[in-house]
Amino acid sequence: MKKKVLALILALVMVAAFVAACDSDPAEETTGGGDATTPATTGGGAEGNVFTGEIGMYDPDYNYNANQRYKVAYLVSNNSSGLYTATEASFAHWSSLMNIDFSAGLIDFAGDNDAMMAQLPQLARDYDGLLMDADATLYARVNEIMQPTGTPWISFMSTARDYAFDSAPLLCPNAGFDQWDVGYMFGEYLYDKANDFVPGIAMSEFGFISVDYSGVPAIHDRELGAFTAIQAKDPDMAANRYFVADTVSGWFDADTAQAEVSAVLAMNPNIRYWLVFGEIDDLAQGAKAALRLAGLADNSFVTTFGGSALVNQWDSGVQNCFKSAFYLPQTVFTEPVIGALYAFMNGDSTPTEIWPEWQDAREDTRFGTYATRKLPFYEIRFEDYKHMLAWSDIYANSNLFPTYPREGITRDTYSARVEIPPEYKG
Repeated sequence: MKKKVLALILALVMVAAFVAACDSDPAEETTGGGDATTPATTGGGAEGNVFTGEIGMYDPDYNYNANQRYKVAYLVSNNSSGLYTATEASFAHWSSLMNIDFSAGLIDFAGDNDAMMAQLPQLARDYDGLLMDADATLYARVNEIMQPTGTPWISFMSTARDYAFDSAPLLCPNAGFDQWDVGYMFGEYLYDKANDFVPGIAMSEFGFISVDYSGVPAIHDRELGAFTAIQAKDPDMAANRYFVADTVSGWFDADTAQAEVSAVLAMNPNIRYWLVFGEIDDLAQGAKAALRLAGLADNSFVTTFGGSALVNQWDSGVQNCFKSAFYLPQTVFTEPVIGALYAFMNGDSTPTEIWPEWQDAREDTRFGTYATRKLPFYEIRFEDYKHMLAWSDIYANSNLFPTYPREGITRDTYSARVEIPPEYKG
């Protein structure tokens, strides 16, 4: 059971906080630039129907209705979290714009991985393309089953890799993040912004807590990155006032985070000011509760890589020491995934050819040369969070935040693209 739980957690982790349906317990863009667009005719569409945007991304000027209507389903190993349901809604939204039949929606295997693998051949016959959130340890088997069928597929929350190899080669394209880089950014961010949120306190008075889950590499890499950043910024803090609240002691949730952070606070009563990196929303929520119970909420600054819970908190009128997040709207996250699947189904590109500029030269390519496309994320604070989320509705032609003011916001107010790292092949 423990092995199954850890595998499920790994499948969750790539999005974790971005789309989590968290409790409602009472921007500026960090990356910019963009890719050159790639106008192209479609492989399976009507003659003269031409993309004016980038293959594998949604093109608002393209006539999807002139093409075949493709049938797609979203397969989930275990629909154990609201984030899968939220993902289904986002895929359904893009499907409505791209002339995709998504009537099957989310197909849940309730933790029965054997049943999922057994049914994949038939599902590949029944659908033109499949969106996957399989157990992260099973993608080698998924790839083995899917290859003979010829049916396109793509993973979403967890990167599809073959973990039988130390290099964990990719099995399909991926859209996501470098987790170590995310952690490094948060270490620098918390240190540099400390006095914006807790004014007038010398940095020598602050302690730093990373709320981690060491049992999942994609989460733990964030902690490693944060520690490296603090080492570079303040060696004394790294050596004497940096702590890890590791929730591997229990579960990947707010209650365990609260207990672990409370233990750190109790063992360090001499530190009265805290910078806290909750590596996903639930961990930030638990840290916030621990600080409140210790009477340290006014002295602390909690942030996370995610923010759905923080948006819920602010929408309910509550402000506390959970003060900021780096957030990716779910529609922006899901766009390249379903956009790539559409390109495969329509003959516009293949899994090994899509986004060639996003092929990381460091990847093991024994199973193919696949893109590892990076996605943007945006700082949100109470005073400006509605602006970015209103933009995400305008960008995606959606209506997830209908009450947020939209005056003066256009599809180009923020960028949904990031610059390509220099280590990529280009």
